[in-house]
Amino acid sequence: MNKLLSLSLAGAALAAVCLLAWNLPAAAADEPKRTTAKNGAALTLSPKSLYVDSALPADDPANYRFRTVHAAAAAAVDGTEAEPMVIYIEPDVYPMNGTLTDRGLYIDKDWVSLVGLSADARDVVLADNRGHTIGAQSPSGSSPAETLFVTGTGFHAENLTIGNYCNVDLVYPKDPSKNQAKRSSTITQAYAIGAGNKDKVLDKFTFKNVRLISMLDTLALGEVQRAYFQDSYVQGTDDYMGGGLIHVMKNTTLHSYTNKPIYAAGKHGMAFIDSRWEIEFADPGDLTLAKNASTLYLINNAFTDLNGNLRSIQWAPYPAGHIRSYAYRTTLNGKPYRILPEENGTELTEDQLPAYTVYNLLKGEDGWNPAGENTGSAGGAGGSFPANITMPESSTIRTGEKGAELSAAIFPSAAPQHLTWSLDSDLALLSAKQGSKVTVEGKNTGEEPVQVTVTAAAYNGIFNRTKVTVYPSYVDPPSFTEPPKLSIGSDGFAEVSYQLDLSYPGGTREDQSQITWYRVDDAQGSNPVEAAVTRDNRPSHTYTPTSGDVGRYLMAAVTPKHARSLGGETLRAVSSRAITLEDLPGTGAAKYGFTTSFEQFPSAWQPELLPGTWTVDTHDPADQQTKWTPGAAGKAPWAYAEGINGAAGGKGLITAERGARLLYTQNRPFGDMSVRLEANPEKTAGQGFGSPNGQYLEVYIKYDTASRSGYALRIERTTKYGIATDYTLYEYVNGAGRPISDPVSTTAFNPGAVIEVWTEGNMLYAKASSSSVQSSDQVKAGLPNEVSLSAPIGGNAYGGLGIQHTGTVSAGNRTQLKRLSVTYKDAAGTESPAGESMSGARTYTVKQGDTLSSIAEGQLGGARDWVKLYEWNRHLIHDPDLIYIGQELLIRE
Repeated sequence: MNKLLSLSLAGAALAAVCLLAWNLPAAAADEPKRTTAKNGAALTLSPKSLYVDSALPADDPANYRFRTVHAAAAAAVDGTEAEPMVIYIEPDVYPMNGTLTDRGLYIDKDWVSLVGLSADARDVVLADNRGHTIGAQSPSGSSPAETLFVTGTGFHAENLTIGNYCNVDLVYPKDPSKNQAKRSSTITQAYAIGAGNKDKVLDKFTFKNVRLISMLDTLALGEVQRAYFQDSYVQGTDDYMGGGLIHVMKNTTLHSYTNKPIYAAGKHGMAFIDSRWEIEFADPGDLTLAKNASTLYLINNAFTDLNGNLRSIQWAPYPAGHIRSYAYRTTLNGKPYRILPEENGTELTEDQLPAYTVYNLLKGEDGWNPAGENTGSAGGAGGSFPANITMPESSTIRTGEKGAELSAAIFPSAAPQHLTWSLDSDLALLSAKQGSKVTVEGKNTGEEPVQVTVTAAAYNGIFNRTKVTVYPSYVDPPSFTEPPKLSIGSDGFAEVSYQLDLSYPGGTREDQSQITWYRVDDAQGSNPVEAAVTRDNRPSHTYTPTSGDVGRYLMAAVTPKHARSLGGETLRAVSSRAITLEDLPGTGAAKYGFTTSFEQFPSAWQPELLPGTWTVDTHDPADQQTKWTPGAAGKAPWAYAEGINGAAGGKGLITAERGARLLYTQNRPFGDMSVRLEANPEKTAGQGFGSPNGQYLEVYIKYDTASRSGYALRIERTTKYGIATDYTLYEYVNGAGRPISDPVSTTAFNPGAVIEVWTEGNMLYAKASSSSVQSSDQVKAGLPNEVSLSAPIGGNAYGGLGIQHTGTVSAGNRTQLKRLSVTYKDAAGTESPAGESMSGARTYTVKQGDTLSSIAEGQLGGARDWVKLYEWNRHLIHDPDLIYIGQELLIRE
């Protein structure tokens, strides 16, 4: 046990008794010095017992007395668990003086204890006011914004406050003249304390009567294996605690301003014993204890809804079937309460409570007992009680094939590892009923997959479950009774038709064939480029051609399949002719417009700039404030999937790699154009992206994808607010962007965002709105939920567009694209950004028998001018000897 945890400064007299009892033996070569603290406590100072008082005229290292915590920390030596290095601190506010690029105070020695010389933790304050991008920054991402950073193991703090006052006022009751207003109202990552050391394991951190003050990410102790908090206070908004192997809080107050206090508990969970939760929501909402599904232990916890806005308490926003939590005597506003969903939690019995003592949870293999509990009662067979069972995530098996091996382990590891397994269905079979591992084999003879529940239980009734989906055995894929045929209707739609033998003795199976559409160079299917794909086992029998298909043939590749088969032999069908401009609906430039819901969008890596084709890649713009690596070449930057939080409830194209980008190339001249995008950021507070360090979404318009010139609307997370984004219009010339409008802060980039950008002559316009209801904080800040922007532009004849995302892409930070619509108008005389005149530009549609030479002779007056024609249309023509009927070639006068 850390002897410092027995300290309790209830008053000066008691403090003196306790501190005298803790006098640390001095080394023989160092004479101990005696002093009296301001509260009357007698202290014996030595190389391992230092004293800090800001009222001292100067540091006095010979007598182990210092004016600042920094000076004492610099003089500290490594302690041990039996004899810690102690720094006693007199009451005052001690500024940590962090800089823009570094923390102010490091504790770099092992077994260091910071002990405030007052029973009131508010009297001794270690303070800073730096947050991510607001007083702290880093070129590599997350800023060093911690008030205090620990790199040694065995750290202990007692009777003091560690606060980061970036987003919260410093209130010092002992001397109000030292109060300090918060640095900013924009909530950002501002850690009170952090810890980490790549060269050693950090373990056994303890906090007693400590106040930990900040808002977002208060505790950054994810690298600490075991931590114990007693009689303490922790406050924050989201993500203000979690991590490690297991952290335990006892008789501690947790004050939550928003709904996700725990980022993720440690490997073995996080425990709250005899603790109080103060919920102070500004708006109605659900308290989801852990942002990421985690094992939590809540023993005698009392929740109080301070503002009447708490709708429910939930284990996690997206519970996982194999992760279980445990509760005993939970109350909300004084009444018994069951945390939701009930199927993911166990209400403990009296007989099971011995498993949830501080000692049983933290003892590990070395018997750590920071609370000084009676270890005789925490025995059970083998000296520990089962508190949790870790189970694998859900899995799938197929009847007739190798089963799934499931492993489970009881925590703590010292508890008897005796597990009993069971199934809730006879459509699967267990290889054994006892042991730490079993194999589950499928016995499903039906047509549809079924989900079975596998349960593992310990001797004291603690259990956990996982799901196994059991598929029936494979049968042969369906055979074609009629091969695929591809036709282009008079309305321009392409359709592939075929017939399969889907019959079986019980009826007819559903067609789940995989159909991929390509644009190809000729009737032989040369040089295929993906145009549309099948998703979710829904065959894409039809395809709507776009301008990128003009002059190209279409090909459909059909791989026959149903629910009980793998894919069979792929057959291909090619259209009998190339797509012409007449196949597209509308007239003139309107034929080049399109709408997509992204359901059939080919999201695989495609880095080439091809006319009428999407480039799908990643890009790290030059204006980024931090260094990051874009997604690797070959990896799909986007995925068609459902997101979480603001992007839950439906599928769309969601960012999968950092720097995800889409570019759409057009080579003919256009006049005005418009882009309408529907999007769902996963962030739901209006901030849009993970951090305010250059993370944004840009929508390009009137854009030349080759030179990267044109215009854009940028939506960027701002340091001005933690509940809004900035909308700004940009001009790009050769990849370099500059703002051409003032930024407008708005809540329009929230779930249900609709973004419109368009041109009218020499004006660029944008407007955006969100269907999300504003929070009370957004209303109080006077932030609009709609925004309109405009700026004069020089104009150009470009028709390309694009989307660039620079934000992080971890779950919760992504952006989902739901629908995109693009319209065009015919070109008028305009100027390109580079100053090249496009006045008088026109197009020529390739006809049967045309060559570049014959077109040049007829349109430009000489066959030798085919070179000009080729240069003007390089992105459309890959081989000057190969052009296609229906292609529209640009001709400049």
